[in-house]
Amino acid sequence: MYRSLFGSATAVAALLVALFSIPAVAENTYYRWLDDRGNPVHSDRPPPKGIDYEVVSTGTSLIRQVDAEEGAVPPEVEPRVGNEFEPASTEPTKVEKNPEYCQRARENLETLNKDIRIRMRDENGEYYYLTEEQKAEQKRNADQAIATHCD
Repeated sequence: MYRSLFGSATAVAALLVALFSIPAVAENTYYRWLDDRGNPVHSDRPPPKGIDYEVVSTGTSLIRQVDAEEGAVPPEVEPRVGNEFEPASTEPTKVEKNPEYCQRARENLETLNKDIRIRMRDENGEYYYLTEEQKAEQKRNADQAIATHCD
């Protein structure tokens, strides 16, 4: 009887380890692709069919390129035949210049540099006024957008 209880406890422990290790793998990986407007998308689920994407392992900095024809792949990061990951590039992603974003950032910066109160909407649609600290942060964001999108 002792032996059967020990065997059952071992089986239960093995099952628990297997169950809890699956979410750990999924939490350490995500899917990355560009949407139809060219904006990057990061998700815990693969994109719709017909889109090239990458499976990214955050724990190991490995990336797997997936062709649109291949379809959804599981978020596993263990190398095996058909599941080859490569080291992630350490080079920063190059962003294309966007004249529309450039113009908007310049207009925002011009407004932020005026000695006026600036009213914004929060995520609930409610209005609020920017504090001086928030205004300074918005100026930094506009400067960064100008550096990124303007010639």
